[in-house]
Amino acid sequence: MKFIHLLQSAVGIGTPTLAIEGVVGPVRAGDVLRGTLVLHGGTYEVPIERVLLHFDEQHLTHTLPSAAAPPDRLSRRRVATVELPLAAPVLRRGERIAREFTLPLPAALEPSAGPRAYALLAEAPIAGVDPRAELPLDVVA
Repeated sequence: MKFIHLLQSAVGIGTPTLAIEGVVGPVRAGDVLRGTLVLHGGTYEVPIERVLLHFDEQHLTHTLPSAAAPPDRLSRRRVATVELPLAAPVLRRGERIAREFTLPLPAALEPSAGPRAYALLAEAPIAGVDPRAELPLDVVA
């Protein structure tokens, strides 16, 4: 059965999902982001030890000619990071784990402007397709 789960993960079927809740923007340099990270189990159990949460500076590019299309976001550097260890070594089928977090932002953070943007990202290193959540946030002066 494990082989079937790896194949399903390779195409994103039944994998766990991540969500970032409670964080509102815009934010300022030196702020402390507070929120909840929610991990929801998929259709089968997966081993998971931690979730990585990071605030990235990104570069925006418009690859589609339509102004209505959102820009592509390319992470340039991580400006703040926190690792959230999980108590259980296995995320069970349909299980919901919520972890509160705090993430201090650097005091020397430049405001969002032009192609410079920021986003809060959560990633869970799991075999196959790693679940990920991204929350764009504006940094103001």
